[in-house]
Amino acid sequence: MFIEKGFHQTGMRDIAGRAGISLGNLYNHFKGKEDIIAAIAEVEAESLEPILTPLENAEAPGLDLLDRFVSDYFGLTSTPAYAALSAEIVAELFRNPDIAQSFEATRLRLIKAVESCLSPGLGALDAELVVSLVESSGLNAVGKSAGEMDSMLETLRAFVRRSVTLN
Repeated sequence: MFIEKGFHQTGMRDIAGRAGISLGNLYNHFKGKEDIIAAIAEVEAESLEPILTPLENAEAPGLDLLDRFVSDYFGLTSTPAYAALSAEIVAELFRNPDIAQSFEATRLRLIKAVESCLSPGLGALDAELVVSLVESSGLNAVGKSAGEMDSMLETLRAFVRRSVTLN
């Protein structure tokens, strides 16, 4: 519903109707839309597990794992549903800083995992730029043809590789 109508235009009654449950039942599980956003943050964290776990468990993370991360995260962020929901959530984060806390742990985890793959001398800010670049590239890829998306991904991977390799 947030994707279709936007966060502020979606009411709890709309959500209950779409879910096929009573409004009272919805309120038994969620106090309000902010609780639903927090639940979405948990789902997002779970959906990132297959992308993060290889980086976090690697004995010697490096550029090959970083390439895999870039490809996998680009694949996720370039889906229309992910892009639309991200836009709604980011807009709401600016209006309601309490919601930001729900997503902050996952973002920090992404940054730390990417940082583990970077060349010595690069740090968390460099990793944050890589994560942000992949996210924005994914969003920009929404609606492009498969060929255009493949070209964007290969260019992105090459750019990240050059950017995180110190000479």
